[in-house]
Amino acid sequence: MELDSLKYAWRTLEAQPVSDKSPEEIHALLQRRSGGIVTRMRRNLAGELILIAATYTPAILFYFLDFEGKLSAIAWLFILLLAILAVYFFRKNQLLKAMQCTGCSLYSNLRQQINTLKKYIKFYVWSGTLMIPIMFILSWLIIRQKFPAAPGADLFYQLSGTPWWQHPLIWAIFLIPVTVGIYFVNLWYVHRLYGRHIRKLQDLLREMEEE
Repeated sequence: MELDSLKYAWRTLEAQPVSDKSPEEIHALLQRRSGGIVTRMRRNLAGELILIAATYTPAILFYFLDFEGKLSAIAWLFILLLAILAVYFFRKNQLLKAMQCTGCSLYSNLRQQINTLKKYIKFYVWSGTLMIPIMFILSWLIIRQKFPAAPGADLFYQLSGTPWWQHPLIWAIFLIPVTVGIYFVNLWYVHRLYGRHIRKLQDLLREMEEE
């Protein structure tokens, strides 16, 4: 619907005599349409950052305050991860903000900015997927260090007399389908928040070039 209205407005400009059209008019039209799409992505980005902060904060407080502070290293892992994500969101927001620049040369910059945004999205999908097994393994190592098993009662390395699900090999096997599932969830997630809007921008540029 949005692209249909864009086509109509563009063809209205095309119907005008050449002397009546100006690069400023074309620029303003493209800027107005692309600006609305980018605004939605910036709004999604802000909501995503708030959601992540609201999710990580309880986990950070839990590992700082519980277990007599022995697992505070896990809390610092979450803080480090949150800081990395904050930098990522800041840089992506700066890119989206630049895409709304009204004084920029839209045709020359927008395509390059879209490609950069797609790289950001790809990085986000892979890092969000690999974060699960990495955080699990690091957390497990910290727990093993802070709460070592009593001699002769190692739950993680002895199968005899212990439930099968406590063996690390079982958890390693379990992590494989979980990681794959998280990857596809991330693909759906970023498409929902950004991918479909990026496609609209690409279609918009293609429509402009075809006319």
